[in-house]
Amino acid sequence: MVMVTSVRVRTMAPRCLLAASALVGLASGQSPTSVPVPAPTSVPTSGPSSVPTPAPTSLPIPAPTLSPTDTPDCDSTLMTATYDGTTYTGANLQLLIETLWNSTKAEYDNVVERWENEREMWESEETYLSDMNEIKCGLEYKNSTIGNCKPHWKKESMSEKVLATLKVAESYNRMIDVVATLTGALFLYVAKFGYLARTVGMVTVTSMKTTIVFDILTSSLAVLAWWSLGYGLAFGKDNYPESGDNGLYGGDNFFSTNFNDLSSLIGGGDDTTESAKTHADFLLHLGLSLICVGIPVGTLAERATIQFTILSATILGVVIYPVVAHVFWDENGWFSPYREKKLLFDCGVVDTAGAGVVHTTGAVVALAAAVIIDARRERWTMNEDSAKPVLQPKPQYSPAFEAFGCVIVFVTSIATTAFCVREFTEDGPTVGRAIINNLICSGTSAFTACVFGHYYTGVVSPQLAGGGMIAGIATIASGCAVVTPEGAFIMGFVGGIAYYMGGALLITIRVDDVSHAISMHGFAGVVGLIMTGLFADPVFYEQAFYDTRYYDSGCYGMFYNGGPTAVLTQSYGAMTIIAYAGTISTLVFGIYHLAIGGRFPEKMLEQGLDSCRMGGETSYTSAARKPDPLKYAKIHGGNPEFDD
Repeated sequence: MVMVTSVRVRTMAPRCLLAASALVGLASGQSPTSVPVPAPTSVPTSGPSSVPTPAPTSLPIPAPTLSPTDTPDCDSTLMTATYDGTTYTGANLQLLIETLWNSTKAEYDNVVERWENEREMWESEETYLSDMNEIKCGLEYKNSTIGNCKPHWKKESMSEKVLATLKVAESYNRMIDVVATLTGALFLYVAKFGYLARTVGMVTVTSMKTTIVFDILTSSLAVLAWWSLGYGLAFGKDNYPESGDNGLYGGDNFFSTNFNDLSSLIGGGDDTTESAKTHADFLLHLGLSLICVGIPVGTLAERATIQFTILSATILGVVIYPVVAHVFWDENGWFSPYREKKLLFDCGVVDTAGAGVVHTTGAVVALAAAVIIDARRERWTMNEDSAKPVLQPKPQYSPAFEAFGCVIVFVTSIATTAFCVREFTEDGPTVGRAIINNLICSGTSAFTACVFGHYYTGVVSPQLAGGGMIAGIATIASGCAVVTPEGAFIMGFVGGIAYYMGGALLITIRVDDVSHAISMHGFAGVVGLIMTGLFADPVFYEQAFYDTRYYDSGCYGMFYNGGPTAVLTQSYGAMTIIAYAGTISTLVFGIYHLAIGGRFPEKMLEQGLDSCRMGGETSYTSAARKPDPLKYAKIHGGNPEFDD
């Protein structure tokens, strides 16, 4: 900016003094205030970024208007100014003043324009961040109790259109979760048929009808038990994280009274998706309960009475399984990893799809019942040349049925393992990882069981192939969402060994497990539950428990420098299941068997249960078994020699 070095005024007329003041202002480098765009008076004091250019300051001088003809009070000839060594007066002084004024005004206008642009950018960024915070607050409101976060649809600063869009998007996400959960539940019911087909294929022909009836009755009883008491005990209200009390069972929703009012599902409304998700979760966990309750049925086949089988289903479906499910899976449960405080060993037990809750629990009850009820008739007999009982093979009804059931269980496990992930839309990578790990682990386990069986017996058994596959499903069920494919491979290898060695151990101690359920679900399930503490990847662990964990929690796998905490936590969970389920089932079954008896009479077992209780054994009709001599008579000229 040009500078005026001196101003000399030879008159005291008011307007001349005003003009002299303006010229002095120009000489000091100040800017005028009478410009088209008013200068802002303040700037925001906080925000996402600072405004680098301060607001232009207001100046006390008006714009100069010096003209000899403008007013008789001020004559420019009475004023002189020296600028850059040159003295100006009269018209030249007027031109100098106008030039300096225009230059200063242009600079001032530029400053104002830049400041206004930066202020608009700042306000836009502030509005964006504010809206994002409101969106985040609204989306997390239902799961958040921190701060003053309120539902985002209550925020007045967001437009109605944005609010409506958010509600629709949130509703769609929730409905996707509902569909995924229902899909998992549907596949669980199909898997239940697979387990039944496998068990029917493994029993003898004299007990096939009995096995089918027993399984259907226990399944029906399991549905009633879950509806009446099981769901409330498993997922009812519990204030353990706040008070430290309970943590073992829920205290409401018995007889599922929250399902009586279907108006929200029929009439719509804000709670439609929440009601649908509640129904979907009920059905999913009912399917898991059915699988668990059905495990002892296969073990006890061909000797346990219907009363004893119903007792086992009742105890498991009402007393044991709901409590274990609450402790491990409910957010308020004692061992649950799905919360932020009062965690077991600061971690909680990871059991994504039920290696402990479903497989181990059912197998422990089956083991207690099998020990108390004893083996099938003539399963172990004394030979003349042997000092101890010798295992006698039992001809199974249909290896094809067994294989068919195993394939159904394997296919459905792909969906059930994946859809046991809690939030399908938010945990997409976790779902895909669970599916891949399930395939790798189950295939590896089946192959390992066959290899070990061939090594020890010289036979590649179809029972070991199918049982090893299901053992792999049980092994990976705990850590399917948090382990790597390499970890799933190792877990499948160890799970296959556990299945085979567990079955061999049961034979050694003469525990008759008809369907291999104890070794298949129990030994493999415990191994999988513990090995999750070894192979839980830290990155995958954080993805699965993003809302309750921090990277340095140390709850991931020991082989990933996570320390012994995870292994200790998982082992503690496995031992708790064994102790709780084993103690209750042993006491109840033992008392019942001593008081009433849980086996069919030996004479009835000798004749065959189907013959005594189910209207006769299953057999092919004579027309199907005997050849028809006239079948091809017309084709071969009536010559019966061509009969088949």
